[in-house]
Amino acid sequence: MSSSATTITHDLNSFSYAQVAVAVAVLYDHGLTFAREIDYIWRRPPSLVSALYLLDRYVGDSIVILGTYLCLTEDGSIQVSYPLFQVRGWGTLLCSWLTQCIMQLRIYAMYRRNRWILMVLLLSFFSEVLAVIVIIWTTNGPASKFVVIVEPFPGKRLCSFTGINTDFVYLFIPILCFETLLFFLAIRVSLKNMRERRVTPGTSSLRINSFMSILVRDSILYFFINLAKCAVVIGLWRNASALHANISIPFIMLLETTVGTRVVINFKEHCSRRLSSEPVMITGSIRFAGVSEETARQGTIHDQSNEGNEMQLVKGFQESTEVIVFEEL
Repeated sequence: MSSSATTITHDLNSFSYAQVAVAVAVLYDHGLTFAREIDYIWRRPPSLVSALYLLDRYVGDSIVILGTYLCLTEDGSIQVSYPLFQVRGWGTLLCSWLTQCIMQLRIYAMYRRNRWILMVLLLSFFSEVLAVIVIIWTTNGPASKFVVIVEPFPGKRLCSFTGINTDFVYLFIPILCFETLLFFLAIRVSLKNMRERRVTPGTSSLRINSFMSILVRDSILYFFINLAKCAVVIGLWRNASALHANISIPFIMLLETTVGTRVVINFKEHCSRRLSSEPVMITGSIRFAGVSEETARQGTIHDQSNEGNEMQLVKGFQESTEVIVFEEL
């Protein structure tokens, strides 16, 4: 086998190992959270947030399994590999957009369902989606030199690609712009919440309530995770060979699927425990948020009022504590 063939084989094998590792991590994470998924998703009334969670989780699982199949199959053909390659690529973007939808609903809830905020979010989101589609279509669409090929090697046939236009990484610019908007809105509402608490007797002006703090914290964490992701992916695709840079793609799926689903499950769990008066550790743990809502006054919070809602404001006697979650939107 020539040195170039050996190099290609090594690159493809490295990508296969990365894809398998990501698939194991995604499915393992699903296994860890499945019991809570039953409790907080399947056993609760249907909602938009739950639907987004299920799509993000199960589409993500399907895409990583499909990616593993593409890496491990030895009987691939162009007729089979090319459509599957396209499904994997667009599936990764779909999971990213589903996670963004979850984060948008959280921002919408933090602003107490302000319609102007909703309009800004929707307009920005669809502008981002359109920009991403246009960039992909112009750089690696039907008119480009991008093709999926099947490399014949001794004893097996491996799916690969050639002619990819690395300018497609500019699609991360509109994505990052939208993530920055979400980050700005989260910081803005947290500062507003702190100002409101400043005029509330008996509360610290430097603190925000626990539920708001979780939503803000997760928005900040989500922003910096995506910032790091965009920087790494753009750097790899602009400075490394396509086959080397392609290793980064499965890890995008890992981040989007785990973050998008964890932000839902963990916040639902937090709300359930808080409303049932169970002690919950808020600070010091890196846990993501999700969504749910109800409204109740001090001393009148009941489990029955939890079941059908996913957005709520709870006020204590000395301290105003908001429980913001998503009602049926």
